[in-house]
Amino acid sequence: MPLFFSFSNQQINRWNEISFLAYQRTFWFCHYNSIFHRFSQVSYVALFHSLIFAKNTGNMKIKIGHGYDVHQLAAGYALSLGGVVIPHEVGSVGHSDADVLLHALCDALLGALALGDIGHHFKNTDPQWKGIDSKILLQRVIEMVHEKGYVVGNIDATLILEAPKIGPYLLDMRTAIASILQIALDCVSIKATTSETMGFVGRKEGVEAHAVCILLGK
Repeated sequence: MPLFFSFSNQQINRWNEISFLAYQRTFWFCHYNSIFHRFSQVSYVALFHSLIFAKNTGNMKIKIGHGYDVHQLAAGYALSLGGVVIPHEVGSVGHSDADVLLHALCDALLGALALGDIGHHFKNTDPQWKGIDSKILLQRVIEMVHEKGYVVGNIDATLILEAPKIGPYLLDMRTAIASILQIALDCVSIKATTSETMGFVGRKEGVEAHAVCILLGK
């Protein structure tokens, strides 16, 4: 007995209609999906271009900077961190008040605009900077940033030291920095960690800081 099915012309026509409709819907779905995908790509590219490049120029309008600083710790010195003097048996040694966090931040801001580093602008052989409050140095640096047509988007910094605990002072540090940079408090992030007793930081001989900033063209 042959294995086949018999369909009427009406059934065949109906099947052809259903197949065509399915094909048509699939075609338009794929077509619109392709258009939307291409439109999205173009939109994202345009958005990226408008954010990164100034109109009709090749100048970048978003710049990123990274700064690093380290200071020795010794008795007889104040411990200034993030613009706050913290009671401790040892302090950071330097030509200024040796605020390692603000120095790293200064370098990040200067580096983002290729303006050199803190040592270039505030030489440790110049007596006018002897013992100076590093908040003044940061104020000078942010003025340079503004003169170049940029403002700070946000900063993120990390302190590395074994002692003391920094948690109780973080809000005061963030507040001081936000005020100088003229940005909101939630645009200033500061974290602290130890080196797990390893190296010169672990031996409590020194303190380190890293800072990253984003600058936005006005």
